[in-house]
Amino acid sequence: MKDMYQMIGLSKQAHYKRVSQFKKLDNISKEVVAAAQILRTEHKRMGCRKIYDEIKPIAIGRDKTEALLLKNGFRIKRKRNYRRTTYAGKKWYPNLISNLEVTDVNQLWVSDMTYISVGVKKHYYLTLILDVYSRKIKGWSLSDNQTAQCTVIAAFKRAMEGFDKKQVSKLIFHSDRGSQYSCDELEAMHIENNIDASMGGKAWENAHAESLNGILKNEYIDLENTNIKLLPCRKLIKNIIEKYNNKRPHGSLKNMKPVEFETFVQQLTAEQKPIFKINY
Repeated sequence: MKDMYQMIGLSKQAHYKRVSQFKKLDNISKEVVAAAQILRTEHKRMGCRKIYDEIKPIAIGRDKTEALLLKNGFRIKRKRNYRRTTYAGKKWYPNLISNLEVTDVNQLWVSDMTYISVGVKKHYYLTLILDVYSRKIKGWSLSDNQTAQCTVIAAFKRAMEGFDKKQVSKLIFHSDRGSQYSCDELEAMHIENNIDASMGGKAWENAHAESLNGILKNEYIDLENTNIKLLPCRKLIKNIIEKYNNKRPHGSLKNMKPVEFETFVQQLTAEQKPIFKINY
């Protein structure tokens, strides 16, 4: 064996050190995969980078962790949605958020509607209201029709629960130009609470809301072959939103969860709070 070590230019000690390192790396890899599997039981379609941010493995970097997870079957096939959910109304509001600097929670809420496919050739309508600063879902509704009362109004009322006029007096409510967002009842609620309505004409002018739709549908909601009725589906969506708000990290929030981030920024002075600039 001594002659063999000499022939390959490696000492016995170096050989066993390398073997030990390989064993250690193999054990770390198994631990990473096991931890990722636990995360995936709760966040069934969480991306590999988000998983890395959550488990933060010792002695293995982000790129190697992603490669390891992809090799072990953690790749997620992204869903695409080509269905149209809203049609432009006759009344539009100007876009108030282009290049806006958002410096605190409850300054800018964005909203959108999306399809949730269930069973065979059936769907519900999910309406979401997101706080851009904290990425927290403030309000939502799930309905089997597209009326403003069951979609946007229901979501807005839920978002407003626990708020008084002072807390939302500087709020901008931004959406696309869907007719539900220009209805008289929502306009009256905006006026009553001193909220400024804003609209974007193109999909990228409501990018945060569109991104939220993608996150929920790609990572959490998969009911396409499930024959689920509206009420139990609402309970399911409620659980998913609570999970998103309390347990899903966001890179833009330094990997904090939305609720965690809101608690964090409450302790900061105005000068210390981060600023998010709207780039659309």
